[in-house]
Amino acid sequence: MGPGLLSALFVGSALLYSGYDPLNERTGRGHSREQAATQGWPEAPRTRRRVHQAQEKGAADEEDCGIAPLADALKESRIIGGTEAQLGAWPWVVSLQIQSGKILAHVCGGSLVKSKWVLTAAHCTKDTRDPLMWTAVVGTNNIHGGHPSSKKIKVKAIIVHPGFNLETYVNDIALFHLKKAVRYNDYIQPICLPFDVFQQLDQNTKCFISGWGRTKEEGNVTDVLQEAEVHYISRKICDSEQSYGQKIPTTSFCAGDEDGIFDTCRGDSGGPLMCYLPEHSRFFVMGITSYGYGCGRKNFPGVYCGPSFYRQWLTDHFSGASSKGICNVNPLLGRVLIASASGVLLGIP
Repeated sequence: MGPGLLSALFVGSALLYSGYDPLNERTGRGHSREQAATQGWPEAPRTRRRVHQAQEKGAADEEDCGIAPLADALKESRIIGGTEAQLGAWPWVVSLQIQSGKILAHVCGGSLVKSKWVLTAAHCTKDTRDPLMWTAVVGTNNIHGGHPSSKKIKVKAIIVHPGFNLETYVNDIALFHLKKAVRYNDYIQPICLPFDVFQQLDQNTKCFISGWGRTKEEGNVTDVLQEAEVHYISRKICDSEQSYGQKIPTTSFCAGDEDGIFDTCRGDSGGPLMCYLPEHSRFFVMGITSYGYGCGRKNFPGVYCGPSFYRQWLTDHFSGASSKGICNVNPLLGRVLIASASGVLLGIP
């Protein structure tokens, strides 16, 4: 997982990535960890346990989340400096891709949190919020899919937090509503939301990052999912004058490695910070990869938006879409962009 924004240019699709990074230009302090089309990064492991087969509709209750049936036991961690993730290690990690001509290009990561919902970063949508342009790839560790377990699912709606600010990365959270529910299996599972457990996160919590972003700041993205172990870093340290200097949003926090050995980078944006709580025997998406100053730089770990701060916003969308249909979700909850046969319906911000 490596640095900032996509500087590539997609031709033939009216989709231009300028490489503009307001955070970097405004403060000299960082890149969002997003939009890549060709970049890579680090490592992590999983716990082995039996998962109840989900029903056809894929709906999972609170207890059917955060478990990877095919993963190695946590104590068998192979994480040392960034390695390829085994197939099925992170069954909730999603590749969000944009259609560019005949090509699907990886832009950001995401987390499957419910059968039709992917959690990601708001800044991932800065170049296009047209749901018709996006595809979610689940059930694989290869960016191109190809494995029998891999599924490519169209996006029905994109919901960006109404308070998101591209200059400061405040409220860097968004939801992708899939056109159809995924069916859970050993390779596709949801990760648990952290609403009642975020306060348990500390420096001793085992946390992991995973994605297809750059493997070093000026490196390339990778086709195969990478993983690494990181840890929570206190705001006192991360927001000090030696680090981000009082610029981290109150709803975000830092994780990584003080020496910069493990970090996320360009192409990893939107992906999960996955933390294992032994008392629950499950993984929780404690953070959403948001931004950072460069990649793997000492004193500048990754900054993650915390979903736990958005419990009401998230649950309102989950319940609203399921009970009333996505078109009737309260537009005041965020900008809702809905794919239709004739185009895109734009909700009020």
